[in-house]
Amino acid sequence: MAIPLQIRSRNKLLVGLDYGTTYSGLCFVLSNAADFKDIKAWHKWPGGPSEHNEYLEKAPSRMAYASENSDLDQDAWGYEVDAGMTSYSWTKLLLDGSALKSEYDDPDLEKAAANGLMKLPQGKKAVDVVADYLKGMHRMFQQGMKDVGILAEDELTLPMPMEFWLTVPATWTEEAKWATRSAAIRAGWASRPGDEVNIITEPEAAMHLALKDSLNSVSDLIKVNSSVLVCDCGGGTVDLIAYVIEEIKPRLITKEACVGVGGKCGGTYIDRNLYKLFKERYGSAFTSLPPERTGPGSRFMQQFESKKKSFTRVPASRRPIKLELIMSELDNSSTETPGYDKRYHDITLTHQDMKDLFDPVVEKILELVSNQVAAVSRRGNPRVDTLILVGGLGGSPYVREAVSDWCREHSIRPTTPMGGGWSAIVRGATLRGLEGSIVDVKISRRHYGHTLGRKYDPDVDYNFDANKRQLWRDAFNNNQQMLSGFMYWEMKKDTEIYETTEIVSEFMLHHTEGQDMTTEHKLYACSLDDPPDTIESDRVELLGTIKGSYADADLSKFQSEYQDSRRVYRISLTLSIALSKKNGLLNCKLLLRGREIGKTTIDFSYK
Repeated sequence: MAIPLQIRSRNKLLVGLDYGTTYSGLCFVLSNAADFKDIKAWHKWPGGPSEHNEYLEKAPSRMAYASENSDLDQDAWGYEVDAGMTSYSWTKLLLDGSALKSEYDDPDLEKAAANGLMKLPQGKKAVDVVADYLKGMHRMFQQGMKDVGILAEDELTLPMPMEFWLTVPATWTEEAKWATRSAAIRAGWASRPGDEVNIITEPEAAMHLALKDSLNSVSDLIKVNSSVLVCDCGGGTVDLIAYVIEEIKPRLITKEACVGVGGKCGGTYIDRNLYKLFKERYGSAFTSLPPERTGPGSRFMQQFESKKKSFTRVPASRRPIKLELIMSELDNSSTETPGYDKRYHDITLTHQDMKDLFDPVVEKILELVSNQVAAVSRRGNPRVDTLILVGGLGGSPYVREAVSDWCREHSIRPTTPMGGGWSAIVRGATLRGLEGSIVDVKISRRHYGHTLGRKYDPDVDYNFDANKRQLWRDAFNNNQQMLSGFMYWEMKKDTEIYETTEIVSEFMLHHTEGQDMTTEHKLYACSLDDPPDTIESDRVELLGTIKGSYADADLSKFQSEYQDSRRVYRISLTLSIALSKKNGLLNCKLLLRGREIGKTTIDFSYK
């Protein structure tokens, strides 16, 4: 018998969902769980090896389409994608493609996209591929819940609502966060009334799990009025956020210590260095090979991934690493090519070669760590005394050794969650749903604002960009000449944000009689410490557009003037900006005399 939605149990099913650049994970727990150890990681992935599947904490973030692979009857994802298939990997990095490049990003990232390493199927955007992958995960999740009796055959008979916690890099723009959430909803997650999708940053999720884990296992790992730094080294990105421990008992409470930092310099940066090295050594013999032979997920790259995970500073053997790859152009050559064995089709990599692949990435990570530790002290917070290392690349022995050495030199204790750093993020996301937030103060990572007009000064503004700004006359100020495009940053970078924080600002809208009674107000963001004064700077990013309607407003109650024989009304609007603590997104709205006007929505520029 179907259970009506209105009389569902008060319990919820809490689900953590981590869509990663290279691997993705899933965890779940009931909201009445007595202990965070009740959180269950997903292990039974379609296509995954049947032996030891209890250790399969994640599945590869790869997608293959039946339309492009004749041996597929339906689209494949994760472990279902075999080496040699036409497939798509690293798609997550393309979700934030419109963001301006950071100083910590892999300098060859754009070249990798141009060379097809981060390709997309014809007619699809990155958000479409991500949605297709998450659709496969959703089918798997539904079937699994049915198998254990939590979900009935009819979706609507689920006796409890579900709350999904979706992880995203902390450095991502609101546009990329929204794209990820949109992909999850399109894939079927939170498709029933009462379900919801929330967003949590990956470092915050890892911090929640690591601190909870440490308090349960090592009581003196953290103390009140100390700072901890979370360093999330993933497949695509490296994210860092520092937190001050404000309270441990009766409840763990933290606050962000400073503006977090990060970059697209994760584990795939090492892979791109490998491609660059082989391009230099072997030229077209390597670059002419199709992606199915050398791209992410190929047998060749699976071999390298295995060697990458076990690489250490001190080699166990003087023998070089060997990767099997047939390069016909070299096989047919009359001369021998150093580093390539024609007889066995092996490419050799020395220990120094591997160091050269890793070191640029390690240097970026240590630079990020050093800068974040210094930023914590500059803000007057307690010094960082603990570093929590998580993420797939964080499990690399070579990376862990380098970070540990740096920590010892600076009297900082390095640690990893007791349950392992690879799945810490998805487990922490689920824990966030179970326990609520333990971060009571966050720091704005960017400036947020809008543009307004100002009196035109021909001596100063004469060289304005007419493609971005316009001159106009103010009918309510003696037809004074005005210039658009001056930035008003309403929420500053480095601003402390509480649960109740809301930035409110008023501005004037001029409505000409006979025009549609709608408005589109653009929002902008900037990551620079000192933001530009005008919209002309290329570091000002369009965030989105708030669309509002004031069709039911009584215009007779507003000030009006005639301009060019038409009546113009001066309407006072209010812009409200709040960074939601619950859903992790930017919530903005337009108000007219205290009430939200029409259906005010954010139309993000990626659409």
